[in-house]
Order: sequence, then structure tokens, then C-alpha cells
Amino acid sequence: MDETLATQLLASLLPADVVALIDTHILSPQSPVQAVKRTALAQARRSASLVLPLLQPLIDRALALLAEHQGALDMLVPLAVLLATLVVLNWVRRIILWWTRLAFRAVFWAAFAALAAWVVNRGVLVSARDAAVLGAKIVGYMAVLKDVWLDEYKRYEGQEASGRWDEYAARRSSSSRAFNAQAR
Repeated sequence: MDETLATQLLASLLPADVVALIDTHILSPQSPVQAVKRTALAQARRSASLVLPLLQPLIDRALALLAEHQGALDMLVPLAVLLATLVVLNWVRRIILWWTRLAFRAVFWAAFAALAAWVVNRGVLVSARDAAVLGAKIVGYMAVLKDVWLDEYKRYEGQEASGRWDEYAARRSSSSRAFNAQAR
């Protein structure tokens, strides 16, 4: 029953040749996947039948203890969930930091290798001249940006000093008051 349902679901999602391949090599009872599955399930059943009699008294005592201290359990379960959440979030943070460090190191060493290849390819003196030209262009661009920023800052300060900003704000608030009065 489960195999036919799985085959029907696969047939609705995948092409017919892929479904036939999966049915033959994975879902068939004679397939190696099914043999491994049967062996693993049998081993798990044997292990459970050996371990369960040993653990049953411990499980019974733990359940009796939990039944006696239901109030403490009501408080400990949310704390355990919070602790588990914090542990998982810490793992996620550490993984993100590791990948970020790895990416930045890769970018740094790739840039270093590209710079070294550029110097070897062009020569030391030509590379130094190119670097000086590039540095001068960057400094010139930064000077232009500084001038634009200072001009905008002076214009803003001029608006503040002349009171035009206050007039603009007053006009804006009076028009919004008129709009609110009409809306009522």
C-alpha cells in the first residue's frame, strides 16, 4: 500500500522513466536499499529488546518522580526549551561567524594573489606608477565628494540660519492642519 502510494506521488511529480528507475532500484523489495532497510530495522529491534529491560526501571522511576513534582516540571520545561533554543542559536552564530571569516580570508588571499600576479605581469616600476595614478584618482574623487558634502552642509546651515526652514515647517504644519480639518 505504501509503495503504491509512493509510486503514485512520484508519478505525479517526476517523469515516467525516473519513476520506473526509482521503483526498480529503490522501492522494489529485492533492491539493495530495501535489504539494508530490513537489516537496520531488525538490528534496531534486537537492540531495543536487549536495552529496554535494563532501562525500564530507570524510566519508571523518572516518570514517578516527574509525576510527584508536576509544578517544578511546569517551570522546568519552558526553561529547558529556552536553553535548547539558546544553544542552537549559539551554534548558528558560530557557524555564520566561521563562514564569514572563511569568506573574508578567501577574498583577502584572492586579492593578494591578483595583486601579486598584476605586479609580476606588469613589472614592479610600471605597477608602482599605475598604483600612484590610481591613488591620485581616488584622492581626487574623494576631494570632489568632500566639496559636494560641504556645499550641501553650508546650504542646509544657511536655510537654518535664515529661518526658511522654520517657514517651510510652519507652512507644512498649517497645510496638514487644514487637511485634517477638512477630513473631519
